[in-house]
Amino acid sequence: MLYEEEGQLVDIILYSPIKINLILKISERRSDGYHNIYSLFWKKKASERLTIREDCAEIIADRLIIEGMEIPGENLLLRALAALRKSGSAIPPLEIRLKKELPMGSGIGAGSGNAAALLDWLSARYGAALSQQGIAKLGADVGFLASGLEMAEARGTGEILSDAGKAPELSWLLVFPRWSSETALAYRKLDELRQGQEKRPAQRSEKKWSGEAEELLRKLSQGTKVGRLPNDFFELLAAKHPEYLRAEELASAAGAPAWGLCGSGSAFFILGDKELLREAEYSFAAEPWAAQTKIII
Repeated sequence: MLYEEEGQLVDIILYSPIKINLILKISERRSDGYHNIYSLFWKKKASERLTIREDCAEIIADRLIIEGMEIPGENLLLRALAALRKSGSAIPPLEIRLKKELPMGSGIGAGSGNAAALLDWLSARYGAALSQQGIAKLGADVGFLASGLEMAEARGTGEILSDAGKAPELSWLLVFPRWSSETALAYRKLDELRQGQEKRPAQRSEKKWSGEAEELLRKLSQGTKVGRLPNDFFELLAAKHPEYLRAEELASAAGAPAWGLCGSGSAFFILGDKELLREAEYSFAAEPWAAQTKIII
């Protein structure tokens, strides 16, 4: 969205996408230290907003202003700008104001969605683009969130995407607990759990998982109750935080067709229609471990 003042562009407003994983299967660890995965991604627009000011004489260097919550370390937005300029894109200095509302370490790809929204706009505005490899270096979720896909099957480390078709007509209730889950630590703990149980990690069975994804989408589109969705991190995180078992009880009691964990992060999601999710939100908001709830239409 563009705003004008006396015929001159002043502000550009962008809303960032986020994602949930309807399926997340972690396969073998690769020689580069990463793991192969199979996942079913689902994307929606959320409330985090970028306000960009360009072509103003007083802007001589990029300026990033973050409102709402603190983000430690280098922000993905500045990394994305640096990567595009390094690739040869002529982008002027920008002032970016980020209204940050969604917690880090929740598994919904909020930071990646901020970068994806910026990359999409810079591509349309300046013809600036990164290679698939360049986008993957910014973060595993950026490629999907910057794509035109609503739903996708993800393979490799999440960078190999194929269209999974139309999403079910369901909304999300996101429940953010009072803790976060750091991705690298979650994978390390999963490896330790599997070694301790003397289990070999699941070898890739992408044809089987793809068939399960197709069946899952069919059931959700028909309104069939599915329950907990497959996520290899659930056992690990529920052992540390049994509040996830309470979350399952609340989701089931609400009559939700499905629920699960958001990627390797801490957020819990419930699927359903808006009325069901509004009722469920009251129950979750009363839980002492729930720091924040948000319905995504």
